[in-house]
Amino acid sequence: MVLGRFLMAPGNAVCDRLGLTNEHERGMMRMLVNMLICTALAVIGVVVGWKIFA
Repeated sequence: MVLGRFLMAPGNAVCDRLGLTNEHERGMMRMLVNMLICTALAVIGVVVGWKIFA
């Protein structure tokens, strides 16, 4: 459960900051924030890997 809270913390922080109370809206915003973070980490990983192995 601790890992789940850790992974959802950025999305929950954004939802709280925006004042979203509807659980469906919070779910969509958490999904957006989590996908942005995952995409940024993937791009960084690809660039670093490209520099190392190229």
